[in-house]
This record gives sequence, structure tokens and C-alpha cells, in this order.
Amino acid sequence: MFERFTKRARVIVVLAQEVARDARAPRITPEHLLAAMLQDDESRAVRLLRGLGATPDRLVEVLGRRRATTAGLDESEVEALRSIGIDAEEVVRRVEAELGAPLTDPGRWTAGHIPFDKHAKKVLELSLREAISLGDKEIGTEHVLLGLVRDAEGRVAEAFEDAGITLAAARAAVAESTRRAG
Repeated sequence: MFERFTKRARVIVVLAQEVARDARAPRITPEHLLAAMLQDDESRAVRLLRGLGATPDRLVEVLGRRRATTAGLDESEVEALRSIGIDAEEVVRRVEAELGAPLTDPGRWTAGHIPFDKHAKKVLELSLREAISLGDKEIGTEHVLLGLVRDAEGRVAEAFEDAGITLAAARAAVAESTRRAG
């Protein structure tokens, strides 16, 4: 499938791995794909986001508020554990005390290839579907954007929702952009 990605869309996938590695994440998530996408101010996707009223800075801010809170667990996971009587913060403190090092040690997640989680894989699959539905032969950054917006789960979806970006609006912006370019 990656052979159908444009150069800029491939860069998103490569940068997502770097973003995940910098975050010491065990898997690449849709958040990492979005963060990678937002690094290219000249990409079609970022231009479309700006046209929809969502600046990269605003999206990064929203994601930052929703980011993992405890040793790679997100807020909902910490809350789920709390609901059954498990204090995730205390578990992390005890494990770190036993190990003598923080669980977020920079050397912990830096080696080797980082796999995509099931949601990031779904986003890439949705990107392909969006390109096909638009009659495009290649998957561009705009298709990855549509895949991210279309994936209705997780913090990325919430960030788009907070920014007022709907799938219908994003599709319309992509279609209009394609019409003007072609």
C-alpha cells in the first residue's frame, strides 16, 4: 500500500515513527500520525486544516491536554483502573522504585522499528479508501487527513471535534481543493 503514497504522505509515516520514539511510545498511534502531519506547513493537509479554521498549534494544544498521563496510559485507561480500585500512579511509583529507574526512561523505547497500533493501521486503510472514493491514484496528505478525521475513536477525533472539523467539511475542502488544482 505504501507505494501508492505520495512523497509527502510517506514522510508523515516516517515522521510518525520518530514522534512515537520521542514520546517513548510502544506503538505508533493516530496521534503520532497527526503530529507528524502537522510538521509540514506546506502540505495540502495542513493548508486544508487552516482553511477549516484549525491551526496546527491549536490541534497540538488540544492533543496535549488529552495526552497520556501515566506510564503510557491515557486518561480513560487510568480512570477505568481507578473505577476498579487500582491507583495507576501508585503502581507506577512502586514499579519505578523497584526498578530504580523511571518507566519513561529515554533509552527504554528507542531501539528498533515501532509498529502501528490497530487505530493507526485503520487510519491508513481509511486514507486508501478515501483516495479511491475520490478517484485519486495516489494517497496524499489530504487523504491521510480524511482518514484521521474519519476514524471516530480516540484523542485525534476529539481534537478535530473540539476544533469544529467534521468529516463532511473535510471532504468538501478536499474536493474543492482537488477541483481547483485539477
